[in-house]
Amino acid sequence: MPLSLLARFPKLRTPAEPYPVIPPDARERYPELADDLTELAAVVEPVFSAYDRQALKEQNAYRRQQVLVLLGSALVTTLGGIQALVPGQRWPGLVLALAGVLLATSSQWARERASIDEYLQARVRAERLRALHFRYLARVGPYAGPDRLVALRRAVIAVKAGKEPE
Repeated sequence: MPLSLLARFPKLRTPAEPYPVIPPDARERYPELADDLTELAAVVEPVFSAYDRQALKEQNAYRRQQVLVLLGSALVTTLGGIQALVPGQRWPGLVLALAGVLLATSSQWARERASIDEYLQARVRAERLRALHFRYLARVGPYAGPDRLVALRRAVIAVKAGKEPE
């Protein structure tokens, strides 16, 4: 149980590469879908990977910020307790004030940076692109006709523009 909590703990660096929607060996395992998988890899996969990578990066930055706020709050609380224990000393109050200013500045910077909003926008676009993979492979909606590759390209452009694909 404790290790599962650490699995989502923020990394110091940007997370590793995102996982592809379709496994690389799918063309060999499903030869009847090889042409469709090749088209998806050329049209959708690069854009999906970029948005997925951005979402992972922003999510990690947001989680790092939240951990910093929690640790900073614990530090400020501890320093307040120390100040109460030794009221004749000035250093705990000075360190407490400095830590409070740093924590408030850090929180304001995180709010201005809006990493959670950027994460959510990138994640929505990545998931729309993920869904395109399966709609295209299932040949439903605009992907059932003869111009399905054109429809796929239009859908990718729509997602990049922040719109729902048709």
